[in-house]
Amino acid sequence: MSLKSLRFMPMPDSPPKVRLGTGTPPPGPLCACVAAHALPEAHGPGCDRSLHPYVGFDSWALVKAAVKYLSGSRGGPPGDARAELSCLVSLAAEAQSQLPEAISDAREQGDSWAEVASRLAVAPSTARRRYGGYACWRAGLGFMEEG
Repeated sequence: MSLKSLRFMPMPDSPPKVRLGTGTPPPGPLCACVAAHALPEAHGPGCDRSLHPYVGFDSWALVKAAVKYLSGSRGGPPGDARAELSCLVSLAAEAQSQLPEAISDAREQGDSWAEVASRLAVAPSTARRRYGGYACWRAGLGFMEEG
């Protein structure tokens, strides 16, 4: 079974959508698609639900499916909590390792450190301290002015 073939439907007991670090919904008006619990492909033009990180059923279901898939591909028995734990840690580490590249891409596309920080749910100074060295190195500069 491939991840692309899975369709996720909202469920009543799904985790609430909250902004990471705040426990509050993402700022700004929610689009009508979100209010109607539409599938991601049903969102209309201009519905950018990626402006701020938050947890919701879509991310929860994707992680659950990825853990199940990875556990199976590594030979773990179905439903083995230990195998699923190892796979969850592997996925978290992989996602964390890809942040510097994604941040550098965003900076190269013109995002300021404040915009990057908003997507990371941290302060701009924290984002720049954690990832500024890599972004500057990748850009081929010795330093980078705030943009």
